[in-house]
Amino acid sequence: MKRLYKLIIISFLGPFVLTFFIVLFLLLMQFLWRYIDELVGKGLSFNIIAELMAYASASLVPMALPLAVLLSSLMTFGNMGEYYELTAMKASGISLQQIMLPVFIIDIFIAIGAFFFANNVMPYTNLKMKSLLYDVRQQRPELQIREGEFYNGIDNYSIRVNKKHPITNVLYDVKIYDHSQRRGNVSVTVADSGKMEITSDKRNLLITLWHGRSYTELEVERRKRNNTFPHRTDIFDEQKVLITLTGFGLQRTDENLFKNYYQMLNVTQLTRATDSLKDEMERTNKQFHRALLNYNYFKGVEVLKRRANQRMQFLPHDTSQVHPPKQKKIVNNFDSLFNAYSTDIQKRILSMAISNARSTMSFVENSAANIKYEIRNLRRHEIEWHKKFTLAAACLIFLFIGAPLGAIIRKGGLGMPAVISTVFFILYYIISLTGEKIVREGIVPSFQGMWMASVILIITGIFLTYKATNDSSMLNIDTYLSFIRKFLGIDRNTMLERKIYLSGKFQFSEITHNELRSMLQALSAEAALCKQAIKEKHRGGKIIKQFFSTGKDSSFENLSQMYEKFFEQIVISQWFTIKFIRDRLQEFPVLETFERFRLPARSVYRLPVIFFFPLILGYLALYIIVVHKTIKRLSQIQEKSSYLFESLEHPSVLIDFVS
Repeated sequence: MKRLYKLIIISFLGPFVLTFFIVLFLLLMQFLWRYIDELVGKGLSFNIIAELMAYASASLVPMALPLAVLLSSLMTFGNMGEYYELTAMKASGISLQQIMLPVFIIDIFIAIGAFFFANNVMPYTNLKMKSLLYDVRQQRPELQIREGEFYNGIDNYSIRVNKKHPITNVLYDVKIYDHSQRRGNVSVTVADSGKMEITSDKRNLLITLWHGRSYTELEVERRKRNNTFPHRTDIFDEQKVLITLTGFGLQRTDENLFKNYYQMLNVTQLTRATDSLKDEMERTNKQFHRALLNYNYFKGVEVLKRRANQRMQFLPHDTSQVHPPKQKKIVNNFDSLFNAYSTDIQKRILSMAISNARSTMSFVENSAANIKYEIRNLRRHEIEWHKKFTLAAACLIFLFIGAPLGAIIRKGGLGMPAVISTVFFILYYIISLTGEKIVREGIVPSFQGMWMASVILIITGIFLTYKATNDSSMLNIDTYLSFIRKFLGIDRNTMLERKIYLSGKFQFSEITHNELRSMLQALSAEAALCKQAIKEKHRGGKIIKQFFSTGKDSSFENLSQMYEKFFEQIVISQWFTIKFIRDRLQEFPVLETFERFRLPARSVYRLPVIFFFPLILGYLALYIIVVHKTIKRLSQIQEKSSYLFESLEHPSVLIDFVS
């Protein structure tokens, strides 16, 4: 067993290391394509790009490990199944679970390493990567002045070049608009040609211009009337302009600004942050309810005292205008109390009520937005906490999917295993994203949403392990192809292969020469009549009528019964010992009924097909194909029967074919 386990471990570790780096490279390329627009054209040095790729690679390791486990286990057990090593092990009394045991132990260490990496290394790499990526995003793109376009990438300057020399980089017909004075286009420089170069410290842009002019509007007192707008024109043969570049160099941001972000925390820090957020939410809710009751729904005692004097001004000066009802009516009927005041006072009361309602609504909306933000922030921390464990658990789950699948499909290499692994990983990724989304939306608790994909794949792994233990052929593609061919009426088997089991009978039935010739003649004639009848019924628009009909074709039923009886009799007769006849019988096709491809007779099946027009067209096309296939096979039966009948007319020839 030790040598066997050593062989299995070596067979697993090789593909695991290979697939891990392949998967990591593919994920890194996906990251690069995602941020390619933010990296290109900013003059980043190789060290900066290499540092960013290194941090990105480290952050992708926990995601690459489960896929590597799935792919390598598929390849390992697929290779052993393809070369019958699994068959030999099972024949020796070793179960599939025992064969998986050494790989399972290795996978436990991989899962522990994945958790350690996600908990300790990923927060550090995420902090480095996010801060560096933020700095790269803030950096301005490199100077790229195009012909015939205004370039506004430099602060306070707008540059236009009509033409650029592709080799010397000399610029022709240069226009520079200086907006540094914040007064519009008051300073313009025009030159026939020029050249740009950045200083060695990368902080200044030196522009050398030849044969041009500078136009500058002079600032005068705007209060004077009849302003003449004086300006100055400078003519030069050579002029140098020094422009300070700001924002073109990579400025590194303090990483402490990002260290409290949820992706930069480990399990302990996430737990502490989650508890703090829950306490903060509880405190916020209490403050909201207290403020809503005391200052919006019900005014507090202090508020009533403070506003008592203000309410006195609402009372009418002429007390004769007031007709207050009795105390009992005032308490029970607020309308009568409101109607006791004059129209002006009622308007002021309504205006104050509307103002209070609007302020209350604004207070509720702002508080709800703050509470919603706190809840979303809490869910993000909970999602990140669960991710530390789900990625490690995925390493174990994918083993119980990849190993049984490899034992079932029995295909090694990178072909079929890579396809199946990709399908399962995409399925896992989609379910994980769905669970994460419904957790963020608050539809389900964080535990249910984040572990939903793991539970589904655990059930799938148990099912596949059970099937692989019982040597199931559920993923044998020939099984499904045989079913599809049979359903479409294109079965590759012949009629003799279906009836060959009858040839094992001990006694032969007696069929004379004339009886055999009569059977062949009758079969050929019946096949011709049936073929003609089917053609006649499906000619032109009649095929639509046959497609919707529910009755059976009597001529086809008679031929099918005759065809079955003919083979059942001849296979157990002495004629089957003649090699020539056996070879000819091998050419007779299987005759499947085309009536089962008509529109279903029951209304519960017929109505959905009728209402969905594209579906009924596809079903009709399938029916036409099967009808033509049936006609072709009837022609083959007629031809083969006639040929065998003619051969039997010369008994002397048959002597040469007796085996």
